[in-house]
Amino acid sequence: MDDKHLEELFAPPIGLELEAVVDGQKFYSSQKLKEAFIKCMGASGRASHIFKQVEKLVMKKKLIVPCYLSKNMYYLFKHKLFSGSDDKSILGFYHTKQKRVFILIDNSVTPIGTANDDFIASTTMHECVHLYADRMKGKFLKTFKQELDRFYISYFSRLFQLKTKPDVSKVIKFISMFEYNRSEQTNKKLATYYYLLEKTLKPHSKLDEKDFVAALQAYIVSIKLSLMNFTTFVRMYRDYKVIYGPIDRAYLEAFGKRNTFTTPYQELSSVSEVICVLSEMRPTYPKLKKMFKDMA
Repeated sequence: MDDKHLEELFAPPIGLELEAVVDGQKFYSSQKLKEAFIKCMGASGRASHIFKQVEKLVMKKKLIVPCYLSKNMYYLFKHKLFSGSDDKSILGFYHTKQKRVFILIDNSVTPIGTANDDFIASTTMHECVHLYADRMKGKFLKTFKQELDRFYISYFSRLFQLKTKPDVSKVIKFISMFEYNRSEQTNKKLATYYYLLEKTLKPHSKLDEKDFVAALQAYIVSIKLSLMNFTTFVRMYRDYKVIYGPIDRAYLEAFGKRNTFTTPYQELSSVSEVICVLSEMRPTYPKLKKMFKDMA
């Protein structure tokens, strides 16, 4: 067996114990699984530079939880064979109430117990950005201020045809406060956001009153649908191409690469998603190492 396959060996769901219950769903883990996860991160070129910090976040602080939905090999095979595509597509998530990252090994590991190191590392880094943005909001906004400014100025410049660059710091701060409290008075918050954008961007726009209002209304409606009626949002996504198209261009202009990792839309109501994508584009980006040091 060559070195590549040795690095890809992972811990099968054997000897697991209940690790956490999230919204009624049980998750299982073990010391062996955690050690295998840490070894996986150290072997990945995407995460070897944050290996020590990840180890602390898993073992000491328990903020990263590598786990199985399946409690043994039988349930893993059952999951692989019979679970729906939606269940199989979730590789990890950040839970806002528990404020921890859960990495679902079921959907990364094969039935014979191998997994791609870079695949797991990429998911972990992505979700840890959400963790940082929520638990350490002030540091997150300060650390990534330049990156967020570049992205949102680029995006708004295209959507609203801006002739000069606005100060978007208040907009970014508002989205960051909005991000993890979406269920609380969403309509009221969106109204506040509407007037903040109008005040911030209108003086810089080439659009006349009618066209600016039309663009702003479409922008707010698209966010509302994505947060409150996702089924309708998916059905109407193509109709809002004028809203979501500029997101791809903003990534290219701000970070020099295209976003080939996610479907663009979350960025409009989640500033952390921008840095999540950056972590997948440029996993060795120096500020990401600072982020992990802050959390560890």
